[in-house]
Amino acid sequence: MYYRGARCYRGRATRLALARKFMPQSGDSVAPFFAILIAPRDTIRHIVDSDPRRGVLALAALSGALSGLEGSWLTAMSGAHAMSALWPFLVALKVVLFAIWGIAALYIAGWMITAACRVLGGIAPAMHTRAAIAWASIPGIVATGLGVIALLAGIVTPHGLKPGAFSFPPELAVLNGILGFWGLVLELKCLGEVNRFSAWRALAAQLLLLLFAGVIIGLLIALRHFR
Repeated sequence: MYYRGARCYRGRATRLALARKFMPQSGDSVAPFFAILIAPRDTIRHIVDSDPRRGVLALAALSGALSGLEGSWLTAMSGAHAMSALWPFLVALKVVLFAIWGIAALYIAGWMITAACRVLGGIAPAMHTRAAIAWASIPGIVATGLGVIALLAGIVTPHGLKPGAFSFPPELAVLNGILGFWGLVLELKCLGEVNRFSAWRALAAQLLLLLFAGVIIGLLIALRHFR
């Protein structure tokens, strides 16, 4: 048991040393984007202790905007809908709306996850929860950004999609799956850090939230059925 604890301590110390190389005390604006991938707990602690609003809205907006852009290109390439002369304007409008929704969704999720974490003994305010969620979304942002680049560069072509129907390319599905799972792990670690508990308890809080949502949906369905 002692050996395992010492090994875990050395592993975290190594990750912290790497994170400090990416995130010096000078306040480099780019470094945390790399450090969060290596040492999420130490990086998010540095962020919430220094400026919990740092980059939060920008990350939320970027995540939504890229999702809207990727969806627009996939729809156009699949040929599911005829493209009009207004298509560029509609794409720009969709990107803006998705960016706004990304910010709104962050606030909604932040409030709900904060409440779930409080039930399990969490101490983080909603502002810190939003920071944890936003910074943990970086792998997902990278996945969507790479997807957009692949579409624009022709790496994923219309021939790889089902004709006349929306289809998500398998290459992008694998990319999103891998980086999405990484983002989930980062989110659990970041939520655990800001609440001063383990990533497992953060996972339990998320599952509790899903259970609560399932019960509410089930009750609504039951009320509608017996009306």
